[in-house]
Amino acid sequence: MPVLSFRFERLNSFLKRRLSKEKILEILPLLGLNIEDASDDEIKVEYSPNRPDYGSPAGIAKAINRFYFNEDPKIEFQLERSDYKVYVDKNVKEIRPYIIGMYAKLKLSEETLKELISLQEDLHDGIGRKRRKFAIGLHDASKIKPPIYYTVEGPEFKFIPLYNDKPMSIQEILSQTEQGKLYAHLLKRKNLFPILKDSLDQVLSFPPIINGNLTMLTEETQEIFVDITANEVEQAEDALAILATTLIDYGGKVYTVEINFDNTKMETPNLTPRKIYLNNCNIKKILGISLKSDEVIKALRKVNMIGKTKDKQIEVFIPRYRIDILHEVDLIEEVGYGFGYDKLKPLPLTLHQNGRPLKIKRIVRDIRECLIGLGFIEVMTFYLANKDDQESFTENLIEVAEPKAKEYNVLRTAIVPQLLKVLSSNIHEPYPQKIFEIGRTFKLRDRDKSSIKEEIKIAALTTHNESSFTEIKSVVIALLNYLGIKNYSFKAFVHPYFIEGRCAVIIKNNRRIGVLGEISPFYLQKGGLRNPASGFEMDIENMIL
Repeated sequence: MPVLSFRFERLNSFLKRRLSKEKILEILPLLGLNIEDASDDEIKVEYSPNRPDYGSPAGIAKAINRFYFNEDPKIEFQLERSDYKVYVDKNVKEIRPYIIGMYAKLKLSEETLKELISLQEDLHDGIGRKRRKFAIGLHDASKIKPPIYYTVEGPEFKFIPLYNDKPMSIQEILSQTEQGKLYAHLLKRKNLFPILKDSLDQVLSFPPIINGNLTMLTEETQEIFVDITANEVEQAEDALAILATTLIDYGGKVYTVEINFDNTKMETPNLTPRKIYLNNCNIKKILGISLKSDEVIKALRKVNMIGKTKDKQIEVFIPRYRIDILHEVDLIEEVGYGFGYDKLKPLPLTLHQNGRPLKIKRIVRDIRECLIGLGFIEVMTFYLANKDDQESFTENLIEVAEPKAKEYNVLRTAIVPQLLKVLSSNIHEPYPQKIFEIGRTFKLRDRDKSSIKEEIKIAALTTHNESSFTEIKSVVIALLNYLGIKNYSFKAFVHPYFIEGRCAVIIKNNRRIGVLGEISPFYLQKGGLRNPASGFEMDIENMIL
């Protein structure tokens, strides 16, 4: 969760009237902000990642002014056009295809500068997914000669990157600078790189890596140019709307920028409010309170929204920077904030029932007791697994997008390969070794390949010099009998993970519920095991059907 630190005096400088420290600490939780820490002068607040408009003291002060001081909502902004135009080279289409921007006049102070950079990074890390979706550039516009060109250059192209005094090639920036090492993986091509220049060929930035040193913001800056380059334009537009309204909150004046691409033009930012309809009856269902339409409209005003009665609904106009409002339910949550969650009264229970564990929870408990009684030790392995290990046991793996490590690049669909790795890490420990795990596995649903089904499975392995199919079959029989499961049978089966002729599937009510057998020597050797091993894996939900 993002955390914002600021001085009480700083917050008061944006408020309609000065508030005491105690009053501020009382109000902030009512806005959905968590107080991390507070001293005599400073405060740390934690805000939800879906509320980046709380990413500056000015944004929080705006919420207090509406909520506490009943200031009129401001959701519409009339932006004038600037002289700034951006021309987009068609070659960026396959690299980082979108760019939007704005121009603003604002005299920066040391605190404002720090707060803007902090908000920029919170946007990068949050809705920008660490610059994968978009990257923001903040520039001193007085150093820029428009128009601006969003184009491409090769790896030998040189400019002076931020906080440097000597030119570096793009290749050097990627290999030698901290920013280059962090974000080089975001670049889709290795021979062409996105560059932002002005009409004098001065480099503004190399997105999404680093800005040029020429346009670095300072306390002397009075004009700001903002660019956002993106792979997904919707999130970039959200970020630009938040930055634009933040600059307005700081007392700045924001102007639009013209973007030219493929003979099309558009003006950004677009701060037009959105509209969602709200039904009073749904407020009662969700919040448990009955409010008249005028009470709902009053509550919405306190969270900077405008409501109008239309037929039997309330037409709600939402400021563009409120990117978290997607559905009527989100609006009802805001009505709760405007009304005051502290005013909601708990209702007495009208029904009393004793709780009891779910059937599957009781079965899991019994499985655990049985296997521990049979001398097995319970282990817990990761849900993320290695693709090579998993595809030897099962098919249709669910791969992780952009995995941080090759060792963890799929969701596991089976547990036995994970247990074999545990045994591989304990080859010097005493034998016999008997381990089991009860845990979730993941697979694509048969009908809808875009959704994932979670299954709870039990798997066990045993290894020693006499480990065999007979041994592991006796464990399975003992377990099923302990659980009171009847009408099961074993049928010979061929599975690549087990020795042919020493493998079987477990059948119950004509449904396959698991597999058991002696582990193939290939996988024993691959894992470095010195003794035979045998094991089983069963789907617990199918066991109890």
